[in-house]
Amino acid sequence: MARGGLVAGVVWYTADAWASLRDTAVDPERFEATFNDWLAMAEAALRELSNAGVAPRKVLIDPTEFGAWCLRHHEKNEAAARSKYVSQWLRADDDAKKNA
Repeated sequence: MARGGLVAGVVWYTADAWASLRDTAVDPERFEATFNDWLAMAEAALRELSNAGVAPRKVLIDPTEFGAWCLRHHEKNEAAARSKYVSQWLRADDDAKKNA
C-alpha cells in the first residue's frame, strides 16, 4: 500500500478474459459493449483516481482463477464478486509484501 495514501484496486482484463467473463457473467449488462469501450472507460477511471490522489492498482482477473475463487466463496460472476475478488487479492498481496 502507498504510505499514508489511499489505494484502490481496479479490475483489469485482457481482451480474451474480458470476453470470457462477460459471457459467463450473471450481469453481462454491466460490461461495456466492447473490450475497447471498456478499456477507454477503465483508463479514464485510472486517470480520475490518480487526479483525486488515489493510487490505482490494476488487478488482472484470470477467468479460470476467478471461477475457482467464486466456487470456493459461493459467489456468482457478478460485479460485487469481481470487486470483492480484487479487494481480497490486494489484501493478500499487501500481507505477502509485509511478511517478505
